[in-house]
Amino acid sequence: MTKAIFILFFVGTFTLGFSQDNSPYFSTGNVEFNSESAEIGLYKNPGSNALVLVSGREWGIVKRVGSNDQPFFNYFEVTPKTNKVSGFQGISNSKFNEGPLCFTPNGKRVFFTRNAKKKSKKTQKRELKLFTASVDAKGKWSKVEPCAINNENYSIGHPAISPSGDLIVFASDMQGGQGGTDLYVATLSENGTITNPINLGPKVNTSGNEFFPWFSPEGQLFFSSNGLKGLGGYDLWVTEIKNGKDVFNPINLEAPINSPSDDIALVFHAENQGYFSSTRNKNNDDVYTFNQLRPIVFKVIMSGIVTDLNTKDTLREASLVIKNSKGEVVTTLTTDNKGYYNTNLEPDQVYTVEVTKTDHKNESFALNTDFNTPKIKQNVALENRPNITHIGKVTDAKSGLALNGVKVTLKDLNTGAILLTSTTSETGMFEKAFENLTYGKDQRIEVKLEKTDYATKLIDFVYTPKASGTVKMNDFIDLSIGKVEVGVDLSKIMQLNDIYFDYGQFEIRTDAAQELDKIVAIMNEYPNMVIELGSHTDCRGTKDANKKLSDNRAKASAEYIKTRITTPTRISGIGYGESKLKVNCPCEGKVVSDCPEEEHAKNRRTEFIVKKVK
Repeated sequence: MTKAIFILFFVGTFTLGFSQDNSPYFSTGNVEFNSESAEIGLYKNPGSNALVLVSGREWGIVKRVGSNDQPFFNYFEVTPKTNKVSGFQGISNSKFNEGPLCFTPNGKRVFFTRNAKKKSKKTQKRELKLFTASVDAKGKWSKVEPCAINNENYSIGHPAISPSGDLIVFASDMQGGQGGTDLYVATLSENGTITNPINLGPKVNTSGNEFFPWFSPEGQLFFSSNGLKGLGGYDLWVTEIKNGKDVFNPINLEAPINSPSDDIALVFHAENQGYFSSTRNKNNDDVYTFNQLRPIVFKVIMSGIVTDLNTKDTLREASLVIKNSKGEVVTTLTTDNKGYYNTNLEPDQVYTVEVTKTDHKNESFALNTDFNTPKIKQNVALENRPNITHIGKVTDAKSGLALNGVKVTLKDLNTGAILLTSTTSETGMFEKAFENLTYGKDQRIEVKLEKTDYATKLIDFVYTPKASGTVKMNDFIDLSIGKVEVGVDLSKIMQLNDIYFDYGQFEIRTDAAQELDKIVAIMNEYPNMVIELGSHTDCRGTKDANKKLSDNRAKASAEYIKTRITTPTRISGIGYGESKLKVNCPCEGKVVSDCPEEEHAKNRRTEFIVKKVK
């Protein structure tokens, strides 16, 4: 590649780049229109089927040569079907060298490289300049003019325009670079004005030469360098520009598109196809075809759906915070209405991903990205952790009116821990908030209600949390309390469980003892209270036998209480047998009851009627 950029080159080394796997990125092929001269670029001309070839072959009657007695580079036209090479539009060629070019995405403007007419007084060279021209619908150029960014003291050339059309990359040896020729990125306006050039920095540029930039249809930036450590000579590399100025570490395109010789001027003509030039078979460059076989990954695309672990519902507005290995926040995401998220991450990095959602358990996981996995599907399931506020209203059992000043104690029946000690408001209300509950795990709470002149009430409240919100306890349990007064049945106002006995027996069962202990407690609270304990049986058996059985049960229950209270004579036991059935299940004589055992058990009960309070 003797005259490819027409300016002084410097040689250097710089090691960068990564390999994704062992399979090649590209395949290559030959073309039929190469000549003995150098061919350093083949471009697709919008508006026509012809290709624009940059070649040093002779053309015309007058032989125009440079100081090395070699023909200048001119633009030629290649007809794809016939591979015929002919002269290109006269307006495009000058008396000196023409070089790499590019068109705007809409095809209405071309930017191209050309030697200046006059030598620079400072450098004594015909520096490279950028020119631009209008292009009509048939591919004809007109209104050729130099770009304002040119400077007589250094070269600017080799333009490449991003697919979006708002950025232009070019090569230049202007001062302040890394050495040799560097790549710069600048803003390109709709009218063709180039402004704010920025050096692409040491990841791309070296003390050697970087030139022949070109954007792929996907926006990746390809270029040639002899400063980055490759296979030898000039190698083809690829990077990506992010945020309009920053770049990823370049990746070497490797064999077969790179060789120990010079490989330059890669140009895409279609999504995965195009041409490049190389000196691999002779001293001068020839044009070759390429096909891209697999993607070159600079970004790892991570996407997924955040769902509720318990309900399987997708979670909208879940937050994902991604941090790098230094703990710095790289990006923050929010899932959409379908629980979906998507982000681009850099490869060869270690990230921590933190996922949060209101009323759910936070999750975090480590994520290692690499070039071999360009797409990562990472679904996340968050355990539902409902936040529940229980509210209750305590009322008078007889009037139904709200009671204020009722002492409310909530105890966790699983752990024994006291969850709340409070008193009801003027409206009889109390509440308790619970955060971060386990989805589907029962809350087992003992509710204790205490108020002067009222019977203390113990209620078991079981609730299975599945969604955050407010729970009205009155919808599940009776929070009324009754006054301790003559004639009331303590078993009702205290919501005691029935005192059950085994069939035909009068021994105090364990579950019965727990209920009798509640009577013991209230009788000790009211030392003058007198109670009649009434024991009842079901209809099975004879009346006489049932009367005797109920007497024995009443006496057994009363004796249990007498041994645990002051003044044992305050309680007496009476057996009613089957005379006062709670559930209508008669079975005397020839009557056969079809009641289930549960109904008979309800008739085997004990009642506690208050005869005296004070």
